[in-house]
Amino acid sequence: MGMRPPAGIPSLSKRSRVLLIVALVAAILLLMGPRLVSTYTDWLWFGELGFRSVFTTVLLTRIILFVAVALFVGALVWLALFLAYRSRPVFVPVTRPDDPVARYRTTVMSRLRLFGVGIPVVIGLFSGLIAQSNWVTVQLFMNGGDFGTVDPEFGLDVGFYTFDLPFYRLILNWLFVVVVLAFFASLVTHYVFGGLRLASRGGALTNAARVQLAILAGTFILLKAVAYWFDRYSLLSSSRKEPTFTGGSYTDMNAVLQAKLILLAIAVICAIAFFAAIFLRDFRIPALATALLVLSSVLVGAAWPMVVEQFSVRPNAAEMESPYIERNIAATRQAYGITDDKIEYQDYAGYGTKPPREVSADQTTIENIRLLDPNVLSRTFTQQQQLKN
Repeated sequence: MGMRPPAGIPSLSKRSRVLLIVALVAAILLLMGPRLVSTYTDWLWFGELGFRSVFTTVLLTRIILFVAVALFVGALVWLALFLAYRSRPVFVPVTRPDDPVARYRTTVMSRLRLFGVGIPVVIGLFSGLIAQSNWVTVQLFMNGGDFGTVDPEFGLDVGFYTFDLPFYRLILNWLFVVVVLAFFASLVTHYVFGGLRLASRGGALTNAARVQLAILAGTFILLKAVAYWFDRYSLLSSSRKEPTFTGGSYTDMNAVLQAKLILLAIAVICAIAFFAAIFLRDFRIPALATALLVLSSVLVGAAWPMVVEQFSVRPNAAEMESPYIERNIAATRQAYGITDDKIEYQDYAGYGTKPPREVSADQTTIENIRLLDPNVLSRTFTQQQQLKN
């Protein structure tokens, strides 16, 4: 039985600190030097063209995004590490003398500040660097508006799908990232300091580890429920029927849409099960709920739309997809400004080799003229000829 690791934090030697600072400065210069030169060149070029305010807006948006996301992600990862470390057990069981976890624990304790602060800082910096490239999404959200045209399915202005939905997706994605990072940071910390023991039969969790991991897992599932809600709106830009048309198809609106709502309800139930595990002290219920969510994602989210598409839509595609193709055509004409009120239609008389009276009198020939629908002909040809080919 090992004692709880002491809270003392050994500091680096003066020489080690100097070498570490020099290495960090050199790495920053190598990474940021070319970018700084390019930024200064762009600043001069935009100024010569009289658009320096545009460049300043873009630059400030990037900087604010970098700082905000870096602080947000880094702070939550640090908080997860801090809570997991503070709630470590007083006595850590040692299974055998050469226990590798004990060596890791000793290494971490000897450089506690380096691991406890350095890991969140590095993760935060990388997160900020990735997030700053999304400045266009942020600016479109801040300066977007309404188009005055609503979609036929949800009745929302088209501006919501162009300016608002991508921003909400961006926020949701970063919440996913920070919850996943915090979960794994907590998991590893609890494992290293004895809050999670895999060596015992069936594994063992301290009460603090169980509460922290259950909250993070429940939050992740709850965010998944929110993602299912936003997935409904993304169906209007579905690429299922490309290259025929883009947008919600019959399967999307009559199978996938309902599947998203069902999965949303199951995800909420699963999240409640994880939060209930805090008080019930039993992970079997949330484990079963998670298995139900995964199974439902396969059966309801993937298999059901596939069955509807294969056996209901494809045999009657010309009829069942017509309303959705009409939606696509109407939206395309609206976007390009070629609606009926802006187009002048003109009829042109046809010219034939025979007078109209002779053509209409020859009913026998007209009745034998074949009108071939490619949607029907291709499928019929395949059915009749595939066994002979």
